Amino acid sequence: MKILSERGFDKMLSIENEKRIEEWIEAHKEEFIADLSKIIAVPSVATPGVAEGEYPFGIESANVLAAAKELVESYGFPVKNLDNYCLVANIGEGEEKIGIMGHLDVVPCGNDWNYPPYQLTVDGDLLIGRGILDDKGPLWASIFAVRCLRDLDLLPKREIEIFMGGQEECGMNDIIHYKEVSEKLPDASFTPDGNYPLCHGEKGGLRFYLAIPCNDEKIVDFTGGTVKNVVADKAVATLKGVCAKCLKEKLADNERIAVDEEGDLVKVTATGASVHASIPENGVNAIGVLANALLDAEIFEGEAKDAMKFLSLVNSDYNGAALGVPVEDEPSGKLTHVGGVIGMDRGVLDLSIDIRYPVTEDGDRLLEKIIETVEPYNVTVHNVADTKPAYSPADSELVRTCMRVIKSVFGRDHWKPYTMGGGTYAKHMPNACALGPEDPDYESPFGLFRGSIHQSDESTPAKLLYDTMKVYAKLLVELDDIDVTK
Repeated sequence: MKILSERGFDKMLSIENEKRIEEWIEAHKEEFIADLSKIIAVPSVATPGVAEGEYPFGIESANVLAAAKELVESYGFPVKNLDNYCLVANIGEGEEKIGIMGHLDVVPCGNDWNYPPYQLTVDGDLLIGRGILDDKGPLWASIFAVRCLRDLDLLPKREIEIFMGGQEECGMNDIIHYKEVSEKLPDASFTPDGNYPLCHGEKGGLRFYLAIPCNDEKIVDFTGGTVKNVVADKAVATLKGVCAKCLKEKLADNERIAVDEEGDLVKVTATGASVHASIPENGVNAIGVLANALLDAEIFEGEAKDAMKFLSLVNSDYNGAALGVPVEDEPSGKLTHVGGVIGMDRGVLDLSIDIRYPVTEDGDRLLEKIIETVEPYNVTVHNVADTKPAYSPADSELVRTCMRVIKSVFGRDHWKPYTMGGGTYAKHMPNACALGPEDPDYESPFGLFRGSIHQSDESTPAKLLYDTMKVYAKLLVELDDIDVTK
């Protein structure tokens, strides 16, 4: 069936074929859950660096690639393991290629889960487990969408390439390697690793460390956070030569602080609320909580006191004011910054900073301003990395086609394409967008700080993943009538 749309005659699935897709999805729901549970079961936290040898991102990243390869091959798809950086499966034929770019690594589970993080829990329609939203569940839904088209003889005229990465969360060296060894990249790509409906622009990413002098015999150690792109949910200061009872009395009203004695040492632990670095306003940074508590305790003087003041300042806002870069633009909004991980060595605190800057800004200019701003505090910047923004017009043919398909499945007329602070594989690929899977209208049953991506008890309604299968199945067919490069 052909219908007239904004641009003329678009290829549309017939009502009969839409029904066949829905019936296929219904018939494969149990298999989908069973297979996905095998992927969720692997605690696939990748290592930040690229290690030499057989496992560039650690053994667990390699393990999840191996588990995924076995499953995808069982579906009848040819799969290549590219040196344990990633997997690539190619389906169909055609001179042009459409990419589906998902990842199998996850962020650490942290503390405070009510459900086993590496076991897929099915509670009614709710699916719970690390990676169920980011990104194992959506990637597997996309793979099942391609299976559906293959089984129903509805594959599009373009080849489909499914990329399964092993280190998206802490470096994306997986997709860099893929680009280095691939003979031909997809002409257009989608990553099921954002919010519905469609992200057509991603902020730039500026990441570095701040070296903060903190030489004081009372501080043995100061640690916090687990990964750089997540608001720290825990921070601990190890002290000596201080009165634990006095600290407990001074900080008794602070519900986020615990004071414990361990021999002749005193540990002060701060609890925050972790969220992704692109939405830091929804979290509570334990590093800032701890610095403020130690200031309130009035136990430091000199360099250590100045260090706590600086930590407090940097974590007092999330929009770059403390770093001298409170910038914003119309397409993508305000710059955000997060102090994600902190450690201490030889009297110096090392704090990671993750900045998401607007799509029209320049990272080099921002870095110059940051260095100028922190210099008076005797703080230095090091280990800088800058990922440039990506941006495609919302009125492009590719974006408009995606939006039409998404609305046909979800029926949300108020959904509009958006830009975001998160960084996905789309930033590394030509003509790429992040499409789904989170429902922006959905409220987690666990509350604000629990149940979403990078949070404890990460979860999603199963129906959202089944609808994602439907979106990708329809979209891959309906892209046949457009130039995906425009």
